[in-house]
Amino acid sequence: MPEDFTRIAAERAPNNMSTTPERDRSGLIRPQGLPNFTAPPLQSSRPPRCPPFVEITNSDQLLPYLEHVAQRPYNHGLNACWDLQPGERVMLRVDNWHSELTIEACKKILEKYQVKYDIKYIDRGPIPQWVGADEVEYYLFRTKELAEWMDMWEEEEKKQAYDKILMGYGGPVLAERLIKIQRMPFITPEILASPAHTMPIEVLNAMDMWTWERIRAAKRCRITDPEGTDLSFTNHDEYWDSERKFYDPDLTAATWTGNEHFGKTYLPGHVTGRPWMFHPTKEDGEGVIAGTTNHIAAVDWTQLIVERSKITEIREGGEFGDKLRDVMERTKEIQYPTFPDKGIMHWWEASIGTNPHIHRPRKDFPSGFVNCLYERVRSGVIHMGFGTIISSMAEREAARMGHLVGHWHLHLYFPTYEAEMAGDNETIIENGRLGALDDPAIRKIAAKYGDPDMWLDESWNPAVPGINMDGNYWDHYARDPLHWVKSELEICRNYHPMFMKMVGADDKYCHGAGADWWKGGCCNHSGVEAPVLGGNCCGH
Repeated sequence: MPEDFTRIAAERAPNNMSTTPERDRSGLIRPQGLPNFTAPPLQSSRPPRCPPFVEITNSDQLLPYLEHVAQRPYNHGLNACWDLQPGERVMLRVDNWHSELTIEACKKILEKYQVKYDIKYIDRGPIPQWVGADEVEYYLFRTKELAEWMDMWEEEEKKQAYDKILMGYGGPVLAERLIKIQRMPFITPEILASPAHTMPIEVLNAMDMWTWERIRAAKRCRITDPEGTDLSFTNHDEYWDSERKFYDPDLTAATWTGNEHFGKTYLPGHVTGRPWMFHPTKEDGEGVIAGTTNHIAAVDWTQLIVERSKITEIREGGEFGDKLRDVMERTKEIQYPTFPDKGIMHWWEASIGTNPHIHRPRKDFPSGFVNCLYERVRSGVIHMGFGTIISSMAEREAARMGHLVGHWHLHLYFPTYEAEMAGDNETIIENGRLGALDDPAIRKIAAKYGDPDMWLDESWNPAVPGINMDGNYWDHYARDPLHWVKSELEICRNYHPMFMKMVGADDKYCHGAGADWWKGGCCNHSGVEAPVLGGNCCGH
């Protein structure tokens, strides 16, 4: 990645703590519209959680986790489902930002399942040390890279040298093709050694479908979050086919030309909380999106004003906000393919994570691929996206026309998603907890594989002063979010018992059966067994 922004990021000191290190933050004043609570509103109902940091010293310790990944039936979603079969031809694509331990473990599992594999190594250059404002340049580059991936997959399908390619951990893929594309999200041992990747796929699929069925049935939706989001939109009939089973075929064909099977429905593990396409005349998203995190790292508190699904004003945001405003100004007179109005800054994404055991990585955060992209798929987290629709044909057409293309994000960790139905209304997510976790039918499925209270309870809630722990939201967090996040992750990793007391955390997975389950016991189902690993639990 020769782009200047990655070179600059790679030259940053790893111990730099600030969201915007070049700015003097001592004189910052509270932004207009910033949330202001007399007491943390979610301290009792959604306290912080931070799982044990599992000690991995050799690649064999990772194999029980990969056994489940290898056995999961294939789908094209964000849950790693490799479905390895003897004799099939597999390309594993990795780069120098991946841990050698995880690459070695992947080699061993490919050999165990007797596949014919090649490993393609990519040199991305030095590992960058991120700040959240880097997302603007990163996704200008990333959009180009994903388009190149699409072209590469098309070429590989023509060659028919591989049956399956394992690579990446985000973005669209080609669906319903001869060649199957699946994910390689295992950047570090910390990411792989997690119940997230031993979750029974039957349970994950059921939670996806529970969420999708309610999104499809919703007539009007409202998304709120204590960091300041309050946004509503109509889930028009015109977005859907006659049965409201899939998105409208004409809208899908216009946006996802050549990849309609992918675009007509949700992405497993990443359920579309609003259609990922625009209606030419009916876009009516209205309100505010606000937050302090994007896919790369924490950012200064940022507020977006949304009118008819278009971002009409970007407030605050520090360097991130400045860069977004620059992109907005440069593209304000451009008519993008399928967009209902001019300009790149249109809101098209409200994607919902569905895996309760995804957590924010601690070691080396935020650098390389150890960033906030992975955590977006934790159950109940919504990431809001705005810009061009990633890897769609509409985006690729805009790029061919010479237009700037890319999209950007704000994460909501404690959202409430309310859906107005034809009958009774329903809260799909409440304060960051996905309702599927409490559904009796899904709990019955989970019980087939062990304790549903383990499978269906989140491993991680971020600790946010003034929201779900003691402190003032502005003074102790939003004034410089990255400083807080890097501090708490380091303390959580190195002084776990102290951290849990400091933030008033729920220690469910840090004692007794919860700790044993998190440190390897979660592997013990479906014919797989694993020893309990070491970790930094509270006295365990």
